[in-house]
Amino acid sequence: MKKKIIGIIVSAVMAISSAPVYAADETGMTDVTNATKATDADSAGIMSAVTYGKYNDVGNDKWYYNAVEYVSDKNIMVGTSYGYFSPNLYATRGTLAQIIKNLNGESDKIYWSYLDVKENSWYADAIAWCSDAGVMKGYGGGYFGPDDNITREQLVFTLYRFAVYKSLPNLETTGIELLDFSDYKKVSGYAGGAMQWALKNGIIAGKDNKMLDPQGNATRAEIAQMIKNFMIYANY
Repeated sequence: MKKKIIGIIVSAVMAISSAPVYAADETGMTDVTNATKATDADSAGIMSAVTYGKYNDVGNDKWYYNAVEYVSDKNIMVGTSYGYFSPNLYATRGTLAQIIKNLNGESDKIYWSYLDVKENSWYADAIAWCSDAGVMKGYGGGYFGPDDNITREQLVFTLYRFAVYKSLPNLETTGIELLDFSDYKKVSGYAGGAMQWALKNGIIAGKDNKMLDPQGNATRAEIAQMIKNFMIYANY
C-alpha cells in the first residue's frame, strides 16, 4: 500500500513494498533468510542493552557481526530482547526515528506528534523530535506510520537529511556512482540525490550483482551496517 510522504527536499511517494525476502550486507555478501517484520519495541533504547558478544543470534562469523558490535557498543541500537538482536527482522519507521535520535544524543522534548503515535509509546519522543528537526516526516493527514517497514532508500534519505541537519561535510548529491548498479532506475526520484551521496561516502555499497534494492525493506542487520558506515563518515 502506497502512502504519500511529505519530503523535506521534494514531495514524493515512498513505496512501502513487500520486497523479496533476503538480507545482504553492504559489502556484497548475501545471507539468505526468512526475514520478517519487527513488531516488538526493538532498537528503541528501552530494552536493556546487552553486550554484543552475548547476542545469541549474532555469531562472529556473520557479515554483520562487526556492525552490530559497533552500534551496540555505542548504544545506538540495542537488542529486541535480552540476548537477542534479531538481525534479520525488518525494521520500522519508529525504530529508525529512535536510532536517529540516539545518534543525535540529548534532544529537547517536543510536545507534538501524529494521530497514530500514542504519547506513551516508546517511539513517541523520537518521532516528534525527528519530525520537528526535519529529518523524518509523516504521510500527510496527521499520520506517520510508525509500525511500517522502512525501505533501504528511505533509510538512506533519512540519513542524508540528518547529515544536512548536522551540517556534516561532503553533502554533494551529484556524480555517476549510481549508474554502476543494475537497478538504479528503481530508485525513487526523491531519493536519487541521497543515494548518490551515500554511495560517494561509503554509507551504502549495494548487494550481490551490483544491486541497491532501493525499495526492499531494510533489516536490522542492514541498518546496523549502514549506521556504522554513517558514523565513520561523520567521525562520530
